[in-house]
Amino acid sequence: MTHLLDIARFIEDGPAFAAKQAPQDDTQHAVIFDDVGKVFSARRGEQSAALANVQLGVRRGEVFGIIGRSGAGKSTLLRLVNGLEKPTSGTVRVNGVSVGELDERGLVALRRRIGMVFQHFNLLSAKTVRENIALPLKIAGEPKQKIDTKVDALLELVGLTAKRDAYPASLSGGQKQRVGIARALVHDPDILLCDEATSALDPETTQSILSLLRDINQRLGLTIVLITHEMEVIREVCDTVAVIEKGEVVETGPVWRVFGNPQHDATRALLRTLVHDLPADLASRVKPARDAVPRDATQVLFDVRYTGADPQEPDLAALSAALSEAGGRVSFVHGGIDRIQGHAQGRLVVAAPLPMSSHDEGAFDARLAALIANARRHANHVEVLGYV
Repeated sequence: MTHLLDIARFIEDGPAFAAKQAPQDDTQHAVIFDDVGKVFSARRGEQSAALANVQLGVRRGEVFGIIGRSGAGKSTLLRLVNGLEKPTSGTVRVNGVSVGELDERGLVALRRRIGMVFQHFNLLSAKTVRENIALPLKIAGEPKQKIDTKVDALLELVGLTAKRDAYPASLSGGQKQRVGIARALVHDPDILLCDEATSALDPETTQSILSLLRDINQRLGLTIVLITHEMEVIREVCDTVAVIEKGEVVETGPVWRVFGNPQHDATRALLRTLVHDLPADLASRVKPARDAVPRDATQVLFDVRYTGADPQEPDLAALSAALSEAGGRVSFVHGGIDRIQGHAQGRLVVAAPLPMSSHDEGAFDARLAALIANARRHANHVEVLGYV
């Protein structure tokens, strides 16, 4: 049994501790993966490991994101939660119950407590919006009055009351997904699983669906586990993220921490689309820092990063003063600051005048080192990017 001290260490130490410890407290967690492995057997007797040594805990009431490249094992991990797959090794517990030990009757009961939202909606084209939402209740044999009351409430929740009698063919992609979400909620589940729920949607519609999921999470206290390959989705809606690579969880922690200070190459690769890299017009003019300072250079470019670990907001005035000798002009030429879970983080490319004695190598290096040391009092990471 994990002690409270271990939970505290998990929160404070982040990825390093999470990789070693499996949360074991069923009262704190809706889902626990305890040293889980999954091996698939091919027709010729060959075996392939889809998951290995997975240790994760999904806390009750949070939005937990699982991200990774295609084929990393995300969908397999999700299917273990509702018993569509059974682990080859280890244990998956949902609300304290070992899913792999349930018989068919137990699995049916479990799945009624777990809603599922799919990438491609899976709506019945010959049934109206209302009929699609009501179908699980009809199959369960619920009385008509209860079905009508429940469906009407869900239509209002997802904003589709006016579309109750429409057929799927007349709906937009976002409206179809709202029907799918409503249908997943008919049994008042404890957990909602989302399998690439926004991958088939345009960016604007994606934002509306993510807002709906967050609203449902907060209004109903619902635990949501979603898988995606889009870091934008994780940033917008998740509290905690686990990065999976080749079947193993390589990093996990609060979203702000993983985004602000990624520890694994797989995480950094997935975040690359969100990083403020130098635009081509500026990159073509920059002489890399590893080369000698060009004689005609007038400015030094600094790479400044904020991880979100500090409680204070970034002080750009203090940073500007720290990067310039004698009050020289400092320019913020590229980048930006985002806020994730109340933490300010991001990357800035800052241009400042070359320090004096730029052609006296020893003096120049000393002055540049002093500027960097001063700047690091106001940012988590500062280094020379190059010269212009």
